[in-house]
Amino acid sequence: MDGRNMKPQSTTPISGLPHRSFGRSLLVLIATVALAATAPSYLLAADELPARLIDPKQVEPVTTDEFLQVVDHHKGKVIVVNLWATWCIPCIQELPDLSLLQERYADRGVVVLAVSMDDPEKLDDKVRPFFAEKAPKLVSYLQTAEDEFSFVEPFDPEWIGALPTSFFIDKKGDVAEIHNGRILYKDLERIALDLLGGK
Repeated sequence: MDGRNMKPQSTTPISGLPHRSFGRSLLVLIATVALAATAPSYLLAADELPARLIDPKQVEPVTTDEFLQVVDHHKGKVIVVNLWATWCIPCIQELPDLSLLQERYADRGVVVLAVSMDDPEKLDDKVRPFFAEKAPKLVSYLQTAEDEFSFVEPFDPEWIGALPTSFFIDKKGDVAEIHNGRILYKDLERIALDLLGGK
């Protein structure tokens, strides 16, 4: 994120290797094993996301790597990642606008992913019932990283902890715009349409 696509960089071929098919097959095998050992986990398991994370019916707990997989799953669309919390009044005030954006533009390739920054221990007794009442049509997760800053770092390494914060991710998977504080619907729509290409 933040200008970095979520895909491995291209590799430079090694010269001087045998041209026999066996040699090439062995090289491919070695390279594959090496890549698997060094690639981030969200790249290795992109096709293994559980259904509860791909199409959650309620607020679902998610690790940093899992959420990056979720975002990668939606690559090719315009993604709005919104950080919120039950105790944050501006967050609550903008939930209806986020819901409206999702409702109006989902079929045109806009995905809104809300992420609760509440204490994970409050998931069942506080966060899930609260979100079900306030934004029943939105998708939300609850970050479970030990350090919330490490969760946000892939999107904004300089995040200062402001809530709400919205990250607008373009179709290539890059963070195109960051908005700290409450965002009004007209601005949500303007940015989303701009990233859709003025459709």
